[in-house]
Parts: sequence; C-alpha cells; structure tokens
Amino acid sequence: MLNMQQSFILSTAGPRPVVADKLAAKRRLLVLVLVCVCWLFVGWASMQYGLFAGTLWQTSKAAALDAASDQSTLAASAFQPAKAAVTLTGFAYSPQTLNNCGPAVLAMDFSHYGLTLDQRTIAQTLRPNPGDENVRSDELASYAIAQGYQATLRVNGDADQLRLFLSNGIPVIIETWESDDPSNLTDGFAHFRLVTGYDDARQVWIVYDSYIARDLVNPRGAYQGMYVSYAQADQLWRIMNRKFVVIYTAEQAPIVQGILGGELNDPTMWQHSLEQARAELTKQPTDPFAWFNFGSSLYASGLSGQAVGAFQKAQTLGLPTRMLWYQYEPFEANYAAGRYEDVVKLVDANLTGATGIEELYYWKAIALVGLGEPSQARQALEQALSIKPNYDQALSALGNGSGG
Repeated sequence: MLNMQQSFILSTAGPRPVVADKLAAKRRLLVLVLVCVCWLFVGWASMQYGLFAGTLWQTSKAAALDAASDQSTLAASAFQPAKAAVTLTGFAYSPQTLNNCGPAVLAMDFSHYGLTLDQRTIAQTLRPNPGDENVRSDELASYAIAQGYQATLRVNGDADQLRLFLSNGIPVIIETWESDDPSNLTDGFAHFRLVTGYDDARQVWIVYDSYIARDLVNPRGAYQGMYVSYAQADQLWRIMNRKFVVIYTAEQAPIVQGILGGELNDPTMWQHSLEQARAELTKQPTDPFAWFNFGSSLYASGLSGQAVGAFQKAQTLGLPTRMLWYQYEPFEANYAAGRYEDVVKLVDANLTGATGIEELYYWKAIALVGLGEPSQARQALEQALSIKPNYDQALSALGNGSGG
C-alpha cells in the first residue's frame, strides 16, 4: 500500500525535496495518531458511560435477534404449551381440621408426588398450637423445601401461568379469600386452595378445597375436586394479591424457570404487580383491594411512605374485617416509615377479634421497641412465642435484646 501511494504522488506531482517529504510524513503520522486517540476515547466513553451510544460498539442487530431467538427456543423447549383442558390426578383428598387449610392443602399437594405426610404431621411444625389461626404462604414453601422439594412463592399470578403449570403436570397452591356467605366478603377469611385442572370451554378451574364443598366434579362419588369459575376465582384470588406457591422436583425446575422467566426476579415481579394495581385503579378508582395491592407493591419497591397512604385509602374505602390477620404489609410499611404508634394502633384494633396470630404480637413488639418500651415489647414477643414456640422472627428478636 505504501508503494502504491508513493507511485501515485510521484506520477501526479513530480519529484519533491526529501525534507518536504519528511515533514509531510510527520504531519500525516500526527493526524493518524490524533484520529486513533479520538476513536479510542469514544469507544472507552461508550462502554463506560453509554456516551455516543450507537456510534461505536453497536451490537449487530442480526446477532441480537439470533440471541433472542435462541433464548425463546430454550424457554419454549423447557415446557409444553397450554392445552385447552387439563385434569391432574393422583391426589389424596384431605378435609381440614379447624384453621388448618395450610397443612391440609400442603398434604394434598405432596400426595401428588407420592409423599404421604398428613395434615396433622405438617401442623406439628407449621402450627404446633391448635390456637394458631394462620399459616403463611412462605411457611408452606419453606416446609416443602425442608422435605427435599423445590418451591417458589410469587405474587401477581395470572391464569396463563396456571394453565402452563397444569399443562406440564405441576399443581399450584393459590391463596384466596373465602366466605361462608359468597355474597358477603366482608366477613371472610384467607384460604388456601390447590389448583389441579381447568377447562377453557367451560371457563372453570378444578380445585381441591379442604373446607368448601360445592359444585363438586364428582358429586356422587370419590372426591375429585370442585369447579370454580374463572371470574369468581380471580375475584377471590386478587384480594390476596394473586399470591401462589409452586412446589416441584429438581427435574421440574427448568419447567418452572421457563414458565416464570423474569417473574423469578423480585424487583421485576413487584414492578409488574405495581403496574397491575395501577391498571385496576384506572378502571375502578374506589376499589379497596386494588389500593391494598398497590400499597403492598409500593412497600416491596422501597416506597414505604407512599405505601402507607395507599393502605389508608384502602381502609377508608372498606376492607374485610380480617384482612390484616393474613397480610402484614401495612404493619411493615408503617414501621419502615417510623410510624410506630400507628403500628401499635393497627395491631390492637385487630387483636380485638384475633388472639391466635403470632405475627400481630411480633409487629406490636417491634413497634414498642421503637417507642422505647422494651418491657412491653418483651411481653408481646412472649405472647407470640406462646402461640408458635418455633417462630424464628420472635426468637431472633428476643435473642437480639429487642424485648428488653
């Protein structure tokens, strides 16, 4: 290339003095160095700070499409698409004892995998005191993991996810609201159900319910679940922010990961939950459950002050009497915002109707510590442990001296 340039110059300009040639060469070299330095700076700044985006280091669009296609193919190959109807079998029905829907639904879920633990055995760990009035979703997941299974607890679930899980042989525990009088949710309570099938043509889910017995799949024979319409199920499910627990084997892990995808990332999940609540509030600004879910998602996103306002709005619009027996985000948000007196007031208001919920006493104790009342805090923690002696959070608080 150098010889070609020399040949071109000589042929067009004739012979040149040697000194002039050397000066010209130095100028060309200096220009070349300056150009290289400039491009190196552009490249460095683009990679470090995103400056000059698209000018340099631009990813090939074809390569990006190939990568996306590969990921899509990988995710799709991990699970089968949803079918029009599914009925999973192999469940041992377990009608619950008082306040024992959590252990009962867990026993039914386990039976599908061949594990024969009954609800009484499970309750010895999850609620050793028969007076304990609630088992949390995270406790179900933790217990399943302790038995050698894998489990994930998510919020903001939807019908498409349920269909995919069921089409791939995985039942799902959902936490819903329920009432002895379906027309009156105000006097209702939280309730776990095991979703085992569905039928798109009939617009119904098949669920194993340890407490309710209506619209049975097989009313004259062995229990095979009950039908719940898509519309009714979502109405009851969204009151608990569409919370669900998936229990599965190690071999099924790629299926679960493929179905949930980005929803396995907590910030992503809560962002989508926030967007869902906003969308519902746009349609119905006076919906107390949408406001409550909005508050829960705000709190989980680190916006405690805004969450408190959303919870207050939900309370003003009207929530079921027992709402805070099962969902504790209002206590957590008020505590995080430094509103310790409000935490105590909220707890005391709920303790007028519930004396067997250890979480209420725990949050009262933590708030009392914030108010400088260690002696009363210790009493509250001891009350929590009298309900559930293996309550880790209360034990940890006492061990750390939070109770005085």
